[in-house]
Amino acid sequence: MNTCATRPGHKWLVLLAGVWATVVFSINLILLAPILGQVAKDLGVNVGVATNLLTGFVFSGSVIAIIGGIICDRWGLTAALVLSSLCVTVPATLMPWIGHDYQTVLVLRLIQGASLGLGMASTGPILARWFPPEERGLAGGFLIGGMSLGCGIGVILSPAIFLLVGSWQKMSALLSIAGWAGIVLTLAVTRKQPPVISAVNPEPQQMGPEPVSAPLKDLLLSPVTWIATMVIFFAAWGVQSLLNLVPAYLASDVPIGLGLGPMIAGKLSLALTLIGIFANFAGGMFFDKVAKGDARFSFVMGFLLFAIFAYLILSPFVYQSMWLLVICLMFAGFWAMFAGPAGNAYIIMNFPASSAGRMIGWCNGLGMFGGTVGIWLGGMSVARTGNFRTAITLMCIAAVAGLMVGILAKPRRLARG
Repeated sequence: MNTCATRPGHKWLVLLAGVWATVVFSINLILLAPILGQVAKDLGVNVGVATNLLTGFVFSGSVIAIIGGIICDRWGLTAALVLSSLCVTVPATLMPWIGHDYQTVLVLRLIQGASLGLGMASTGPILARWFPPEERGLAGGFLIGGMSLGCGIGVILSPAIFLLVGSWQKMSALLSIAGWAGIVLTLAVTRKQPPVISAVNPEPQQMGPEPVSAPLKDLLLSPVTWIATMVIFFAAWGVQSLLNLVPAYLASDVPIGLGLGPMIAGKLSLALTLIGIFANFAGGMFFDKVAKGDARFSFVMGFLLFAIFAYLILSPFVYQSMWLLVICLMFAGFWAMFAGPAGNAYIIMNFPASSAGRMIGWCNGLGMFGGTVGIWLGGMSVARTGNFRTAITLMCIAAVAGLMVGILAKPRRLARG
């Protein structure tokens, strides 16, 4: 007997487990950014080199996401989410004992980054197997909103706990508590069977014209795969640069950054992280109710307005006025996250549910290399120029490129029987 068929509300508990896992890896993704200068000094490297600790997390997540979807499809959602939490939580817990030289910390960050890939890949099975098409934009908004929530928690708690305990390694260990709690939640709620797949997402033979079949070779021949991957690539460039480089830009001493210090930078970073929660809800509802499944509208709006407001934070007219800076940070964070639910929904609506984890993992895995490229190029430009201007300018150029690709995302709706 399918227990979920008689208790449809259980899908929200499964969604909660997915959101919690997203919050956990997002906290660890961002927690070094507001105190990157202090971490660099402690490890004996400059700020430009220290950005590799941010890049390594995203790079590892990109690689693992490609195979994370296979793990989800073959061994199930529970295995993927538990493994995601273990990858990020165990190194964080051990950081006070072994995290005292740059090379070791870089390896630990690479291990932690696997949590990002596994967590992102689990989005596909959660949406495709637990939620009907008309709810996937909203549910996807909750999942991606967990990233904004986690980053918001991280940028506030990491500098506060760092100043309290005097050690970023101890701070990392204390924040790992959320990961252990997430493992317990995942084991408690995700082991039930989802509703019958055909009731949630039609199988390939029920889809519209030019169906995409299950073999990976056929899936990779679909233009949807590469349009989605490139959209995610440029979106990840913007989002990861925004979340990892902008807090460092705010906190770093003049002339490298604005010289606001870690505490003020952490508080200001809330403007571009927590607003992302509302952006994902708004973006999901916009995709479901206004765009009616046409992701192009979400992509164009998100990329265009993100590029405008992100570039404005480089203007002296803006950053010399605290309230203007906060407004631009809020709008940059909002539009950076706005199209996220449309991206995953666009993938799911064009592929069968049996391949949802694989294709979400593949597109997000390759696409998230954009975040790696953005942070890496940003770190190199900081090291060479001594400021963040070039890094943020490149982030805005990537958004314009994403807009141009997003225009090609012509919808292909699932047949209704």
